[in-house]
Amino acid sequence: MKTIPEEVINETWQRFSELSEAEAQALAQQMQEEQPFVMVYLLAADENATGEEDAGSLMELGAIIWQVMSQGGKRLRQVTGEELEAAEEANVKFLENLEEGPEMDYLSAVKQMMASYNQMPLLGAVLEALMAGNEDTPELAGENIGLALLHLKTVIDCLDQ
Repeated sequence: MKTIPEEVINETWQRFSELSEAEAQALAQQMQEEQPFVMVYLLAADENATGEEDAGSLMELGAIIWQVMSQGGKRLRQVTGEELEAAEEANVKFLENLEEGPEMDYLSAVKQMMASYNQMPLLGAVLEALMAGNEDTPELAGENIGLALLHLKTVIDCLDQ
């Protein structure tokens, strides 16, 4: 899939924020039909990764990701549970390898990933949404942001096939 431009991401995000309750429910139903494994994955991740005050946030961000990636004109192929597990495992392994090495390798690996990641504008927008309100003091951000980002990157990885 081609890299989705920031303009498309911003337009879709704006449109999503203006949905009525009925439109949001219809969209959730459509996502359930088109990406049932992604929905189950995000619901389970949301339960484990967020506090009660943030309940549903992974699901909402996942729906935005799905909408943004659906803008290409053709229907996205259905992601399987096995694909989600494999992508999550690869992301966890990447993070574990970073932890094992020296800090210089960590910075280099992160820069390399950012330079080569196909959907970096979308991943950046997701990170920005997760960090909302904590931009100036990232150390005060919720402790589950890293785990939430891992789950959402996993979804992007799978939909970007």
